[in-house]
Amino acid sequence: MNRQHALGLAVAAGLATLATIGWMGYRLLEQNRSPAAGIPRGLISSQQLPPEQGQPAADAIMALTLPDLDGRPQAIAQWRGKILVVNYWASWCAPCVEEMPAFSRLQSRYAAQGVQFVGIGIDEVEKLRTFARVTPVAYPLLVGDPAGTQAPALQVRGLPYTVVIDRNGRFEGSRLGRIDEVTLEATLRQLVGQ
Repeated sequence: MNRQHALGLAVAAGLATLATIGWMGYRLLEQNRSPAAGIPRGLISSQQLPPEQGQPAADAIMALTLPDLDGRPQAIAQWRGKILVVNYWASWCAPCVEEMPAFSRLQSRYAAQGVQFVGIGIDEVEKLRTFARVTPVAYPLLVGDPAGTQAPALQVRGLPYTVVIDRNGRFEGSRLGRIDEVTLEATLRQLVGQ
Protein backbone atom coordinates (compact mmCIF):
# COMPACT_ATOMS: atom_id res chain seq x y z
CA MET A 1 0.00 0.00 0.00
CA ASN A 2 1.46 3.34 -0.91
CA ARG A 3 1.80 6.17 1.57
CA GLN A 4 -0.90 8.41 -0.01
CA HIS A 5 -3.42 5.58 0.02
CA ALA A 6 -2.71 4.84 3.70
CA LEU A 7 -3.03 8.55 4.54
CA GLY A 8 -6.35 8.72 2.68
CA LEU A 9 -7.68 5.73 4.62
CA ALA A 10 -6.60 7.28 7.93
CA VAL A 11 -8.31 10.58 7.07
CA ALA A 12 -11.50 8.76 6.03
CA ALA A 13 -11.52 6.76 9.27
CA GLY A 14 -10.98 9.93 11.29
CA LEU A 15 -13.85 11.71 9.53
CA ALA A 16 -16.14 8.73 10.08
CA THR A 17 -15.25 8.74 13.78
CA LEU A 18 -15.90 12.49 14.06
CA ALA A 19 -19.24 12.10 12.27
CA THR A 20 -20.27 9.36 14.67
CA ILE A 21 -19.25 11.41 17.72
CA GLY A 22 -21.11 14.42 16.31
CA TRP A 23 -24.25 12.39 15.73
CA MET A 24 -24.13 10.96 19.27
CA GLY A 25 -23.59 14.45 20.71
CA TYR A 26 -26.55 15.76 18.74
CA ARG A 27 -28.75 12.94 20.09
CA LEU A 28 -27.74 13.74 23.68
CA LEU A 29 -28.32 17.48 23.17
CA GLU A 30 -31.76 16.79 21.74
CA GLN A 31 -32.55 14.76 24.85
CA ASN A 32 -31.48 17.68 27.07
CA ARG A 33 -33.62 20.37 25.46
CA SER A 34 -36.26 21.78 27.74
CA PRO A 35 -39.68 20.38 26.92
CA ALA A 36 -42.95 22.26 27.06
CA ALA A 37 -43.85 24.23 30.19
CA GLY A 38 -44.98 22.16 33.13
CA ILE A 39 -42.95 19.08 32.21
CA PRO A 40 -39.76 18.51 34.18
CA ARG A 41 -36.62 19.27 32.15
CA GLY A 42 -34.88 16.17 30.89
CA LEU A 43 -37.77 13.72 31.18
CA ILE A 44 -39.66 12.92 28.00
CA SER A 45 -43.20 12.66 29.29
CA SER A 46 -46.12 10.61 28.09
CA GLN A 47 -47.71 13.84 26.83
CA GLN A 48 -44.83 14.28 24.38
CA LEU A 49 -44.92 10.77 22.94
CA PRO A 50 -47.74 9.07 21.09
CA PRO A 51 -49.19 6.38 23.39
CA GLU A 52 -48.06 3.64 21.03
CA GLN A 53 -44.42 4.59 21.71
CA GLY A 54 -44.40 4.89 25.50
CA GLN A 55 -46.97 2.40 26.73
CA PRO A 56 -45.57 -0.69 24.94
CA ALA A 57 -42.20 0.01 26.60
CA ALA A 58 -43.88 0.17 30.02
CA ASP A 59 -45.80 -3.04 29.27
CA ALA A 60 -42.60 -4.77 28.10
CA ILE A 61 -40.78 -3.75 31.29
CA MET A 62 -43.66 -4.88 33.52
CA ALA A 63 -43.59 -8.29 31.78
CA LEU A 64 -39.87 -8.85 32.47
CA THR A 65 -38.55 -11.48 34.86
CA LEU A 66 -34.80 -11.12 35.37
CA PRO A 67 -32.30 -12.67 37.78
CA ASP A 68 -31.02 -10.65 40.70
CA LEU A 69 -27.30 -10.62 41.49
CA ASP A 70 -27.68 -13.95 43.32
CA GLY A 71 -29.36 -15.59 40.32
CA ARG A 72 -32.90 -15.62 41.78
CA PRO A 73 -35.61 -14.69 39.25
CA GLN A 74 -37.38 -11.42 40.03
CA ALA A 75 -40.55 -10.39 38.23
CA ILE A 76 -40.88 -6.64 37.69
CA ALA A 77 -44.63 -7.21 38.15
CA GLN A 78 -43.98 -7.77 41.89
CA TRP A 79 -43.84 -3.97 42.14
CA ARG A 80 -47.14 -3.41 40.35
CA GLY A 81 -49.12 -0.70 42.13
CA LYS A 82 -45.96 1.28 42.92
CA ILE A 83 -44.44 4.20 41.08
CA LEU A 84 -41.64 2.38 39.31
CA VAL A 85 -38.35 3.96 38.21
CA VAL A 86 -36.44 1.49 36.05
CA ASN A 87 -32.87 2.40 35.21
CA TYR A 88 -30.79 0.53 32.62
CA TRP A 89 -27.12 0.87 33.49
CA ALA A 90 -23.68 -0.77 33.35
CA SER A 91 -20.68 -0.72 35.66
CA TRP A 92 -18.48 0.68 32.86
CA CYS A 93 -20.91 3.56 32.13
CA ALA A 94 -19.68 6.68 33.99
CA PRO A 95 -22.98 8.65 33.74
CA CYS A 96 -24.84 5.55 35.01
CA VAL A 97 -22.61 5.28 38.06
CA GLU A 98 -22.80 9.05 38.70
CA GLU A 99 -26.61 9.05 38.97
CA MET A 100 -26.90 5.98 41.22
CA PRO A 101 -26.29 7.81 44.55
CA ALA A 102 -29.16 10.19 43.69
CA PHE A 103 -31.38 7.21 42.88
CA SER A 104 -30.50 5.67 46.26
CA ARG A 105 -31.36 8.91 48.07
CA LEU A 106 -34.68 9.19 46.22
CA GLN A 107 -35.48 5.52 46.89
CA SER A 108 -34.93 6.07 50.62
CA ARG A 109 -36.87 9.34 50.63
CA TYR A 110 -39.93 8.07 48.71
CA ALA A 111 -40.14 4.35 49.52
CA ALA A 112 -42.85 4.92 52.13
CA GLN A 113 -44.91 6.73 49.49
CA GLY A 114 -44.88 3.77 47.11
CA VAL A 115 -41.88 4.56 44.92
CA GLN A 116 -39.64 1.68 43.82
CA PHE A 117 -36.37 2.02 41.92
CA VAL A 118 -35.00 -0.99 40.05
CA GLY A 119 -31.62 -1.10 38.32
CA ILE A 120 -31.21 -3.39 35.33
CA GLY A 121 -27.53 -3.97 34.65
CA ILE A 122 -26.49 -4.57 31.05
CA ASP A 123 -23.14 -6.03 31.94
CA GLU A 124 -21.41 -9.25 32.99
CA VAL A 125 -22.95 -10.53 36.22
CA GLU A 126 -19.62 -10.72 38.05
CA LYS A 127 -18.88 -7.07 37.22
CA LEU A 128 -22.32 -6.12 38.56
CA ARG A 129 -21.71 -8.10 41.76
CA THR A 130 -18.31 -6.48 42.27
CA PHE A 131 -19.81 -3.04 41.71
CA ALA A 132 -22.61 -3.70 44.23
CA ARG A 133 -20.11 -4.89 46.86
CA VAL A 134 -18.00 -1.75 46.49
CA THR A 135 -20.88 0.69 45.91
CA PRO A 136 -24.09 -0.51 47.56
CA VAL A 137 -27.38 0.99 46.41
CA ALA A 138 -30.73 1.25 48.21
CA TYR A 139 -32.74 -0.57 45.55
CA PRO A 140 -32.70 -3.96 43.80
CA LEU A 141 -30.23 -4.61 40.98
CA LEU A 142 -31.18 -7.13 38.33
CA VAL A 143 -29.16 -8.63 35.51
CA GLY A 144 -30.46 -7.65 32.09
CA ASP A 145 -30.13 -9.45 28.81
CA PRO A 146 -28.72 -7.06 26.19
CA ALA A 147 -30.65 -8.91 23.48
CA GLY A 148 -33.88 -8.52 25.48
CA THR A 149 -33.52 -4.74 25.54
CA GLN A 150 -33.91 -4.62 21.78
CA ALA A 151 -37.41 -6.08 21.65
CA PRO A 152 -39.62 -3.99 19.33
CA ALA A 153 -41.55 -2.51 22.27
CA LEU A 154 -38.42 -1.64 24.27
CA GLN A 155 -35.64 0.08 22.41
CA VAL A 156 -32.79 0.77 24.83
CA ARG A 157 -30.47 2.65 22.51
CA GLY A 158 -27.95 3.84 25.03
CA LEU A 159 -27.05 3.98 28.69
CA PRO A 160 -28.15 5.19 31.11
CA TYR A 161 -31.80 4.85 30.16
CA THR A 162 -34.52 5.52 32.74
CA VAL A 163 -38.24 4.81 32.46
CA VAL A 164 -40.87 6.02 34.94
CA ILE A 165 -44.10 4.01 35.21
CA ASP A 166 -47.03 5.19 37.35
CA ARG A 167 -49.00 3.15 39.91
CA ASN A 168 -51.40 1.94 37.22
CA GLY A 169 -48.64 0.58 34.99
CA ARG A 170 -48.85 3.53 32.59
CA PHE A 171 -45.80 5.04 30.96
CA GLU A 172 -45.05 8.39 32.60
CA GLY A 173 -41.76 9.32 30.96
CA SER A 174 -38.26 8.26 29.96
CA ARG A 175 -34.78 9.66 29.67
CA LEU A 176 -31.81 8.60 27.58
CA GLY A 177 -28.72 9.88 29.32
CA ARG A 178 -28.05 11.01 32.86
CA ILE A 179 -31.02 12.51 34.70
CA ASP A 180 -30.42 14.90 37.57
CA GLU A 181 -31.93 14.40 41.01
CA VAL A 182 -33.98 17.63 41.01
CA THR A 183 -35.69 16.74 37.73
CA LEU A 184 -36.52 13.23 38.80
CA GLU A 185 -37.68 14.31 42.24
CA ALA A 186 -40.10 16.82 40.68
CA THR A 187 -41.64 13.98 38.68
CA LEU A 188 -41.86 11.73 41.74
CA ARG A 189 -43.48 14.48 43.83
CA GLN A 190 -46.09 14.97 41.15
CA LEU A 191 -46.80 11.24 40.98
CA VAL A 192 -47.07 10.72 44.74
CA GLY A 193 -49.36 13.75 44.97
CA GLN A 194 -47.20 16.22 46.89
